[in-house]
Amino acid sequence: MAGLKSSSTDLSCFHFSDTKAVTAAKLKQFAFRSIDDAKTEELAFGWVNIDDPMDTAWQGSSPEKGEWLCWAFRMDKRSVPAQVVKKHLAEALKDELANYSAQGIDGVPRTRKKELKEAIRLKLLAKAEPVPSTVDVALNLANGSLYVATKSKGILEKFKDYFKSSFGIEVAELQPVENMGACLHTLYAEGLTADVNGDRYELAEAGVITLSGLDADNVQVTITTKNDRAAVDAGLEKGFGISKLKVGMTKADDAAEWTFSLESDSLRISAIKCPASSSSEPEDDNPDAGLLEKLYLLDQVVAVTKQLFGQP
Repeated sequence: MAGLKSSSTDLSCFHFSDTKAVTAAKLKQFAFRSIDDAKTEELAFGWVNIDDPMDTAWQGSSPEKGEWLCWAFRMDKRSVPAQVVKKHLAEALKDELANYSAQGIDGVPRTRKKELKEAIRLKLLAKAEPVPSTVDVALNLANGSLYVATKSKGILEKFKDYFKSSFGIEVAELQPVENMGACLHTLYAEGLTADVNGDRYELAEAGVITLSGLDADNVQVTITTKNDRAAVDAGLEKGFGISKLKVGMTKADDAAEWTFSLESDSLRISAIKCPASSSSEPEDDNPDAGLLEKLYLLDQVVAVTKQLFGQP
């Protein structure tokens, strides 16, 4: 799964004030626990080292990186494909049908089929290896900005629940302004500017646009175009709205360029591509330099997005 260090990053943004409640000791206390030997367990999650998802004790590197605390949320899921269960169930039902027929019963009762299906699923589950996945997390200890490198609603719900269990804090996701769709329309048509911490940023559409609306038959339609303003303008004239827009962002003083995508129903930022990092050069001996510079660049995207599109 793409993370904070990837060339393209998805980001969900949260904020809270009690950053002292989140500590390296707490991360270790609520670290991931394997279910490799717990053959009937289907799901496990917990905190791991952002530099090594197998490291639950942070022996390789510290989560404390400058003013940031960085770690990962690991989830292991053990499952059996439905079609595999179905195949084994069909084989088992042949024997069951013969037994019931010998007793003069026509067919296998529904309750027995359910029992068989669950028994087969558990038997196969015990043989299945858990599949791991991780999501990078970064907390700015100075200002309470919390970044989670995913847009998945399901993963974010599990993350928020486990965050509360670990630190006793409920985190709320940043919300877009009510007229987010209209703001994206303005960005498409005219471009926008933002001034953040004395720096000026210019935003313009970057070619990939998704429109949504009802067609002549009152059926919901979604259309994605690439570098085709004529098609977009035609769709807007028909009453379609912009549901997703790729954005190009340029910093005025040094011409640094970002691209990312925004949607009309959330403040989650997808496919963020930042200017090339300079901290990865061989002479830079700080192992966290690349990550810290990436977080600095992501911070600028979030600050601009919050100013232009976030609820106050």
